[in-house]
Amino acid sequence: IFEGRTNTYINLLEPVSTASEAEDEADKTSVSTSPILSSLLTFIPPPLRSIIANSNDDVEYVPMRDLFTSPSVSFAYERGWRQGFAAAGFPGADEEFDLATEYFAPAIENKRDSVVVDMSCATGLFTRRFTKSNEYSRVIACDYSDSMLTEARRRIRADPEIASSSTKLDLVRCDVAKIPMKTDSIDAFHAGAAMHCWPEIEKSLEEIHRVLVPGGRYFATTFLGNYFSGVAGAEKGSNG
Repeated sequence: IFEGRTNTYINLLEPVSTASEAEDEADKTSVSTSPILSSLLTFIPPPLRSIIANSNDDVEYVPMRDLFTSPSVSFAYERGWRQGFAAAGFPGADEEFDLATEYFAPAIENKRDSVVVDMSCATGLFTRRFTKSNEYSRVIACDYSDSMLTEARRRIRADPEIASSSTKLDLVRCDVAKIPMKTDSIDAFHAGAAMHCWPEIEKSLEEIHRVLVPGGRYFATTFLGNYFSGVAGAEKGSNG
């Protein structure tokens, strides 16, 4: 059993505990792994994050993934953070969206019902564009971060063009390495500036291949080279 609402987002990452499970958990002396504890680490300076996480078996911290679970990062994402990607060669959201749209066109041509997934959607920068284009019957925006999805929903509600769009839009919290979708069910799959944040890249790509229909298309942008070398170096240094 999972929780969530269509007017916020569906949480398919964490099942809701039943009454018996809750009682079992209460009897345990140890604290279970909590995404909240992991997200709190994002407020701690990078050299200390891994030290704290490694000293506590109940806290799982993946640097590039869990950085984006921070509410402060979600708040800043479209307020200068994403625009800064131009320094790494990204052409900007509008041009990136045009490139994705052009690439997806053959996959949805002559299809009455077409579905596009915007994986690692963050604050919905591309989700909103896909929805307002009215090129797709359904847009499914996914992210690991609850704070990103919350900000995405806020921005969606504030956009009057989306309210008048005929496209069905859903927000889903999930893990790209375990996509909760049927095999051969997605026509187009988008991941903007995201792959470098996925801790299980091979499993994630296998999952994307699985859910795409034959002839479906995958469009992704990501960082290559040493753009995040400073962050990675700090994390590595803290581990000795």
